[in-house]
Amino acid sequence: MSLLESYVRHGLALVSVPAGSKAPISPGWNERANAIIDVVKASTITGNVGLLHLYSDPPTASIDVDDLDKAKSWFSERGINLEKYLHSDDAVGISSGRDNRSKLLFRLPNDISILNTLQIVDPITKEMVLEFRCASKNGRSVQDILPPSFHPNGNQYSWVGKGTWTNLPELPDKILKSWTELVSSPDKVTLNQTTKSLMHSTTPETPREIARLESMLEFISADCSYDVYRNVVWALLSTDWDYAEQLAYEWSMTVPDRFEETTFNELIKTYDDSKTPTLGTIYHLARSGGWNG
Repeated sequence: MSLLESYVRHGLALVSVPAGSKAPISPGWNERANAIIDVVKASTITGNVGLLHLYSDPPTASIDVDDLDKAKSWFSERGINLEKYLHSDDAVGISSGRDNRSKLLFRLPNDISILNTLQIVDPITKEMVLEFRCASKNGRSVQDILPPSFHPNGNQYSWVGKGTWTNLPELPDKILKSWTELVSSPDKVTLNQTTKSLMHSTTPETPREIARLESMLEFISADCSYDVYRNVVWALLSTDWDYAEQLAYEWSMTVPDRFEETTFNELIKTYDDSKTPTLGTIYHLARSGGWNG
């Protein structure tokens, strides 16, 4: 039995992801009806594979750390020792081989069926510090890449930790409490001098924001120069939305005779969130094209 087939036999819901990419592109990939939950479909996945947290049985969640040092300080301010969970006897993590990063997987408690994804970023550097991942604000699942997939930089993802993915630990009460408090009332959370620079993403992935961005893209022709095309794709990815790559793909396909899958996949693979355009690029191009929303 392949590893992917074993995943679904143990209740994990999967999604197919293009080889070397971190995001699915098939229409409706984050809807429950399209989740891969049987052995036959799992065996047909040929590229990378993602875990659909919300549709797994039981539902799962991850703590995705992009800056381990800052994340440790952030958790410490809330009375949580991140190191304890990283090195516990039942810890289950995924590594992409990059330094100062970590990812822990958990199953949700029996009385919790959904948790909205929450991002903590540093507004000074604009870099992600950590992300609580489960479901998008529109009630669809987010996903995390699973081994034996390959990161865009060529590293192969691997399981790490003393535990096993076949028996995920339950999301700890302290982390659950911080997560739910921040999602329900982020304005009431006190940030002291150590962590005051860690704020939430200012562009949430809501149906309204997605629709607004789609309306802007209608005023930007995909029949454009490579530089403009690249900047639009990367600006969409800068949202860090689960739907971002799908938006980029759908916009690209408005001019199907010019679409080149190789070029598109290369842009996804080479995306660098510290050096690329932001939504301001799309605002500017859309207004230049006549958008006045």
